[in-house]
Formats: sequence, structure tokens, C-alpha cells
Amino acid sequence: MNGKLVALILTVIFAVSVVSAFFIPKETHEFFYIENVDVKVDKICDDIVNLTFVIKIHRSDVLKNATLKLKVYDLKTGVLLKEKTFPVPEKDGRILNVSMPFEKDRDYRVKVVLEKDGKWSQYALNLRNLETLIPKDRELKIFLRDVDFKVLNIKEDRVNVLIRFYFDSFKDYDVRFHLKAVQNESNVLADEKWIDAELKKGKTQIVETNISVVKDYNYLIKLEAWRGEYMVRVWKAFLNLAPTKKVPANVKEEEVKFEVEKFAEKVGEAKYMGSAEVPQPKTLGVERGIYKTPGFEALILILAGGVSICLKRLGRL
Repeated sequence: MNGKLVALILTVIFAVSVVSAFFIPKETHEFFYIENVDVKVDKICDDIVNLTFVIKIHRSDVLKNATLKLKVYDLKTGVLLKEKTFPVPEKDGRILNVSMPFEKDRDYRVKVVLEKDGKWSQYALNLRNLETLIPKDRELKIFLRDVDFKVLNIKEDRVNVLIRFYFDSFKDYDVRFHLKAVQNESNVLADEKWIDAELKKGKTQIVETNISVVKDYNYLIKLEAWRGEYMVRVWKAFLNLAPTKKVPANVKEEEVKFEVEKFAEKVGEAKYMGSAEVPQPKTLGVERGIYKTPGFEALILILAGGVSICLKRLGRL
């Protein structure tokens, strides 16, 4: 008896489901809006980066003849630089991938617009610092952990200083370093050295050299990392050989006299440590801002770091 009752109930439920499938009205209303836009990097060249916009759309199944527009503006001036239109597929049109090249010498505002018959949905985002994206052959994934200065000797008005850098490397690299000692107040280049180094991943390594500078002055020490003909990273630290003193009240402050003749390069003085020639940067690279690479911001004492692309979403408008 219970078995017959269960069978009857299942039969009724099945019949109701079949009838409902025929009488429930199908979706006829068209609706759409942009849920989200992600950006990924496809290819990086010297002056251009190719980006793909992954656009997620919420829409009805019956949506037809909708179009998607990408409008690219100069972020600084607001000028419309280019515009592209793409049809939205009638089926499987919920995630769209749209690729577009961008020159790396400016910042952009991108508007993604989905529209049909005067109705539209818009999503906007900013693209900044594209010039910090560099090709694989110019990547340098190393971290400056510490810097030491050691006074070796003082002869007349000059000081011989050993500078020691401690690096952690995430890969194996052959790097050419350019060390520059710049007098802090005058910006005069006091000494420089070129150093070839092989950095191995998985351990802290030391890169060191010595410089000769005029005593009783303060210096900004710059360490540039070169790969091929391109400078890809810069770190900075301060070497203070004339520390600031506290001046008692009512005592007249005296100006420091800068004796420029002491900074004249000595004849025959060796400036390069290594066997290879000094790299010559390309003029085009300088004009296009090739030196503005990750890790260029100056911090007090030591700067080390990298940059990534800044993709700031402004949200759905």
C-alpha cells in the first residue's frame, strides 16, 4: 500500500513539472550591465605594451545586437586617443577578451561601454606607469639588503672609502654595476667605478669597490644596474663625511666653502674595474624615459624596490 502511494506521488510531481515547462513564459526582457573588468599584460616591447581587457558582463539570454566600445583617453589632457567597437556575441557573450596596444610614454583612462538602442552600461579604469613594464631580457629581480662604508685611509685632502653592497638575487644574472659618488650640495660627480658581477640565486652576495673622494663633504652614492645597453635599476645611499653639527644659540652660522679644484680628476686615475668596455646607452632610450624603471624613487639612506603596473579601478559609473 505504501509503495503504491509513493508511486502515485512521484507520477503527479512529474506531470506537474512537464506541464509547467510548457506554460512558464520564456525570458523575453533584454537586460545587461558590466560586472567587472580585469587587465592583464600579453606582450611587452621597448615602447609598446599589449594589454588584454577581460570584461565580465551580466546579461539576459535574449540579448541581441549589443555592442562593446573601448574608449582610450590621455589621462593628463582628457583627449580621446582612439576608440574601438566590437559586437557582443548572442551566445556565450558573458566574458569578452579585448586586446589593444598602448604606448608606454603616457598614462591612460579607459572607458568600457556596453550599449544597445540608447541604453548603456559603463566601466572606467586608469592605466599608469606603463613605462615600468620592461621586456624579460631586462628584468632584474634582486634586492639590496644592506650597504656598508669603510674608511681605508686618508691622504692629504682625500679619503679612500670601501663600499660594500649586499644583494639577494631571485635568479642568476650577469650584471654590470655603475657606482657614482656625487657631492651632495653641488651635484658634482666626485668619483665613479664600473663593476662586473655574477649574481647567483638563493644566497646573499657581496658587490664591493673603493672610491676616492675629497674629505669633509657629504656624498650621494648611486648604484646603477645595467643589462646590455640599458640601465634597469638604481639604488641610492648617503655617505656623510661632514656630519651636521648643532650650532649653539647666538652663534653665527658659517657657510661651507666648496673648493672645486679639489674635485678635479687626477691624470691617469683608473675609473673602471673589469675587462669589458663601458656600455653606451642608446639616445632613443634616454629620450623615451628608459631610465624611469622600477626602484628609481629615492629614500633616505637606502632605496631598493620595484614597480608594477598601476591599474586603479574607479568602479562602475
